[in-house]
Amino acid sequence: MKLLLDENLSWRMIKKLTPFFAEVVHASELKIIQPANDISIWNYAKKNGFTIISKDDDFEKIVLLRKAPPKLIYLKTYNLDTRKLVDLIIESKDKIIEFINSDENDIFEIYSN
Repeated sequence: MKLLLDENLSWRMIKKLTPFFAEVVHASELKIIQPANDISIWNYAKKNGFTIISKDDDFEKIVLLRKAPPKLIYLKTYNLDTRKLVDLIIESKDKIIEFINSDENDIFEIYSN
């Protein structure tokens, strides 16, 4: 599973998520004009087979207009700190893998408790 973390997420999440997912990159690392805008991130993810993880509702709008790929993991978690976000993603790993491998949905929402 290839995950692309949006700019609104910490790059520090990469190290903690890499043991659980095949490849994790942050938008700030992409070889595109920085700071990356949403459409540039979207196009990069589509071209390179990534699933986007974001807390930004703009990506939800893009998915609804353009359809997948790429798919979106939408974190509806308000102001959780980075560690808790990582924990939520890891706890959802099996569901994330199922979502990415399925053709049924374009958006997977993760909520905080």
